[in-house]
Formats: sequence, C-alpha cells, structure tokens
Amino acid sequence: MGVFVALVRSLIGSGRAQGAEIDIFETGQRLGAGVAYSTPHDCHLLNMRSATMSVHADDPGHFVRWLGSHEDPAAAAAGATDYVPRRLFAAYLQEYFEESLGLARREGVKVLTHQAMVSDCREDAHGVRLVAGLDQFVYDYAFLCLGDLPSTEYLEFTKVPNYIHSMWHGAGLEAIGPDATVGIIGTSLTAVDALLLLRGSGHRGAITCFSRRRSLPKVQGPRVRYTLRHVTPENLRELTEDFTRELEFSEIAALFQRELEDGLGLAVDWPRVLSQPSAAYAGTLAKDIELAENGQTLWYSILDATSEVIPQVWRSMSTGAREAFIRDHLSIWSMFRHCMPLDNARRLLAMAEEGAFEALSGLASVAYDEESERFRLDGGQDGRSFSREVQWLVNATGTGFSLERSDSSLIQNMLMRGDIRPHQLGGIDVEFDTMRVARRDGSLSGRVLYIGPLTRGVHFYTNSFETNLANAHTAVETVTALLKKASPCG
Repeated sequence: MGVFVALVRSLIGSGRAQGAEIDIFETGQRLGAGVAYSTPHDCHLLNMRSATMSVHADDPGHFVRWLGSHEDPAAAAAGATDYVPRRLFAAYLQEYFEESLGLARREGVKVLTHQAMVSDCREDAHGVRLVAGLDQFVYDYAFLCLGDLPSTEYLEFTKVPNYIHSMWHGAGLEAIGPDATVGIIGTSLTAVDALLLLRGSGHRGAITCFSRRRSLPKVQGPRVRYTLRHVTPENLRELTEDFTRELEFSEIAALFQRELEDGLGLAVDWPRVLSQPSAAYAGTLAKDIELAENGQTLWYSILDATSEVIPQVWRSMSTGAREAFIRDHLSIWSMFRHCMPLDNARRLLAMAEEGAFEALSGLASVAYDEESERFRLDGGQDGRSFSREVQWLVNATGTGFSLERSDSSLIQNMLMRGDIRPHQLGGIDVEFDTMRVARRDGSLSGRVLYIGPLTRGVHFYTNSFETNLANAHTAVETVTALLKKASPCG
C-alpha cells in the first residue's frame, strides 16, 4: 500500500501519470490492509497509540480524525492516546488505498489488480517479467513487498495436524479445543496476540509460552516526548569519523547507556535489568504494570525516540557487531523496545493470576511423539529445568528470515538463479539507500526493488509501519530518478 500511494503521488507530481500503468498482485481479497492488521478480533490492538499511526508524516492527527468520523463504537470512543483494534487500522489503510486508487485513475494512471500469487520475477532484455499462475507480465520496474512471511523455524512439524505454524496464515487457533493443553513457542507480541485470542474464544486448558532467552514484552506507560542527547546523527558522524570507520558493539552499547542514564537521571544496574526474573511471570508482570500506571517508563520513550536514527546506527556498526547483537541481544532489545499496551498487560495479568498460562525461558528442545500425539518441550535456565507436554503447539516466532527455508516460490526461484542473495544477518540483501536488490554476484538490479521486514539485515528496524512507509518512499524515489535518467526531457 505504501509503495502504491507514494508511486501514484510521484507520477502525478512529475507529470508522468497520463498513460502510466501500475499492476498490483495480491493473494488475498482485501487490498491495502496487510496480514497483521487484517485480524477481525477486537482483542488484537495496535501496539502503538492512535496519534502515532497516521499515513501522512506531515499530518500526525489524520488517523485520530478518521477514527472520530466513523460510527464504529470502538472508533468513535478512541482518542489520540488510545490503542485501538487493528481491524480499524486495516479499514483506514483500505480507505486510504481506495482514495489513492481513485486519484490515480482520474489522473490517467491505468491501475489493474490481480488476485494471484507471483511465483517468479526475472529481468531480461524486455524488462522485468513476472509469472503469476499461467500468465506472464512484463514491466519496466517491479516492487516486491511480500510482508511478514511465515516463520522458517520448526518446519519439521508442518505436517503434524495439531501444529499451527502461523496464526495469520492458513488454519488458525480456532482448531484448538477449549480444554486442550497448548504450547506457544515465542514470547513476542505475536505470542501476546495468541494468548488473548485463546482467552477471548473461551479456552480453558493450560497454556505455556516458551522462549530461548527472553520473557514476554514489557508494558508501555505514558508517552513522553523525548529529545535525544547522545544517539544522534551528529554523534554518529563524529564517532565514525564522518562515516569512514565502523563501530564495534561496545561503542554502540556505551552510546545507548549514556542516553538512557542521562535521560533517566540515574545510574542503571544493567546486570539486574537484563537478567531473567527469578519470580513467577505474574509477579514480574504485576510490577511492570505498576511502573506503567505510575508513569515510571521513561526508558520506553527514550528507546522510542531512537526509531528514526536506528537504521543509521545499524549501518555504522561493523559486521561482527551486528552479528553479536542479533545473536546475543536482539531478544532482550525486543522485549524492552516492542512493548505491549497497558490494556493487554492487564488482561494477561488476569490470566496469569488465574493460572491460565505460564512463561518459561531457556527452551532447548522440541519433539513430537506420534504415539501419544503430544509435543514435549524441555529446557531450563539458572539451574532450574523444565519439561512440558502439550497437545497443541503454536509457532509465534515471527517473520522467517532464512531465504533458503522460505516457502515462497518467488523467493526460491529468484534465489536459485542468483537474482537475489541472502543477507548474512538474515533476510534479503538490498542497497541501503535505494532498496534495489543485490544479486548473488554482488551487482545491483536496475529494475527490481524490495521493501519489507526481510531487509532487516540491511536496515534492522523493519517491523514498524512508519519504517516500511519511509522505505517505500525511498524505493519510489529511486525509480523516479531512474525514470528521469531514462528520459531526461520527459
């Protein structure tokens, strides 16, 4: 959706709209909403406040005003500080897409939509050739926006009937009986979605969330406008000697430590903050809720303020520093950076205090016993071990970043020919400033661009709406420049 809107506006602004053609390929029936926003359940809230979710960077109140103009009770009652059901944001995106579609057609842009899956994309002497079913299409440029692809972990269980590989793709949680025991692998916001949906559907059986390192997300408190003092473009330029020197992880860690301690006005006991809690999860969550309710979560506002500069921070780091961060620190960073809304935390606390679920860290192995038709999950941490058997297993590990294990035929075909290459930190390799895909031989495509979560290795912060919207604009600017170069007088 972001690419389409930016492209339409660029074509109109550059005087190229008349006679231009845009084809959109989407496997679902709804255009513009995206997978995570398409959930119909009111328990699935946006993880950001309404005031931060505008599609217009220069008009942050646009979504809030849209909510106020709709009769839906959940929309009409919402304010700028509220977390609204994601289905409302999906409707907002769809309406915005349809407005842009109408604008495009009025300005002479031919827009065609295809409910089809693209299985291949290749460049030849005629342009970019897309294959969708039995049909082939040739274009001057192609934007690949595959969104959040299913996990590439635990694929060995995909044929087991009581395993759910993705709650967003294919059969979902509705297949789970109300009294079944359930294991959820992962403790990210997706796991929170799974817990709340099971709760809302009347599930009564025991649920356990498992993770290798981290617990469930922290809780968002009041949003405070914070101005960065240390993690700034100016300091990055100075530290990197005008971006001629790569930074090691210790330098980046020190920069963030100064930002947090200066902003909070106190020295932080980092070993204690980053250690796994020894108490039961209900106690930890109750304390997190208390801090959020009392406005003692300035650390979240500080981390939130780094969003725009994070891609430059990531680009400034050495390969070894980035590898170390993803291997050793990404899960903890995500726990603090991608927090849950207070309303969701209160619902989870009620579940935890009732004994409806538990959260365990240190997952070491997962196995399926065909005879008992149960999964066994074993692990432990800090001298404490656990072993659990569950009837159903839900994969909530998030986007799959291993291209070699992806179930996307488009990715597999392009990978096989060398038209794309895996990034060494996971996902797909693209040029940072243009979004053009990198080929196996290191050359850059002149016609194919990729936007979405799979560019994490290049941009790091690619799972937010605003980041992907910014990258969509970057990709469109790249194509606009190529069009001007191809016909400088046109």
